[in-house]
Amino acid sequence: MDNFQYDINQWYVLYYWLKPEVLRSYIWENPIYIYGIVGTPILLVLRWLLYYRFRKKYKVALNKRETKSLNLIQILRFIPLTLLLISISFLLVALARPQKSNETNTQYTEGINIVFAMDVSESMKITDIHPSRFDAAKQICADVIKERTSDRIGIVIFSGEAITLSPLTNDYTLLTDKLDELKQNKSIPSGTAIGSALGTAINRLKNTQTPERLIVLISDGENTAGLMDPATAAELCLEYNIKIYCIGLGRDGTHQFRDDDGTIHYVESKLDETTLKNISSITKGKFYRAFNKKTLTDITESINQLEKGKIVQLHYTDIKDFYVIYLKWAAVFFILWTATRITFLNNFLED
Repeated sequence: MDNFQYDINQWYVLYYWLKPEVLRSYIWENPIYIYGIVGTPILLVLRWLLYYRFRKKYKVALNKRETKSLNLIQILRFIPLTLLLISISFLLVALARPQKSNETNTQYTEGINIVFAMDVSESMKITDIHPSRFDAAKQICADVIKERTSDRIGIVIFSGEAITLSPLTNDYTLLTDKLDELKQNKSIPSGTAIGSALGTAINRLKNTQTPERLIVLISDGENTAGLMDPATAAELCLEYNIKIYCIGLGRDGTHQFRDDDGTIHYVESKLDETTLKNISSITKGKFYRAFNKKTLTDITESINQLEKGKIVQLHYTDIKDFYVIYLKWAAVFFILWTATRITFLNNFLED
């Protein structure tokens, strides 16, 4: 079987457009007109009953040879009416509106916007979470980024003040490289400006088009610097529909860490768990406390499970009409019928 499919512009290939498999492949918008095709022969019968049966007849004596000639003429005189019936049939097919549809389902994930606010203060050098709290914070960011496919992610670092390390981007390779290159910078004023970090993250998120917005705050201390109070920042987040997930690192108490030059320092570390829980609660977020690598892994998995982009499924239906083909053929046969009516052929066939 010839599986070649003709284009709608090749309407003149009539045998193809009348193939049963082609007709069966259509979706008929007005299928009731198809049944009208069955009624077209009835017009021929009515024509014969009303016109030929009731017209005046005259007896004429003809020889045998003339009778044979008249039999042919009697057959040919049905040509005009047959052309008209064919034209009407094609018109009915066109009115039935043959169509073909091409359905496409598209599924994609509508991403969310995430900003990591990461504490890089001196106490993050403490090694109660191996190899250090600072490295653990970077690992949390990297693990969340690794599981994302369509989210825009930014990074803010802070100690005594907040700095944007990366604005919102889909370039996960760039984000990972920046995390790998990130060192604790002594040029940033000392302290822990949690409110300022949240304020900087809000500025990155508030004008984004995507309604799902999230700040992941990672810190091991309490708010000791900055001009903005964490609770005030949380109220702003609520206004902009931004959730805050807080991750508190390490245990409270006196810890030691080794400086870059090898000097050992002792520092008192105390996490302001009450404040972090409060700002998470205000924004309908969550609070986590991490003491070791196991809890870090659990926290990362929890964030990836809770904050996922919305899956959007789009259904497209492309409908193509083919009625024009049959309408053109209806016009062709109508013109042929008209031609037989206005020429001598009509009088010849009728007489």
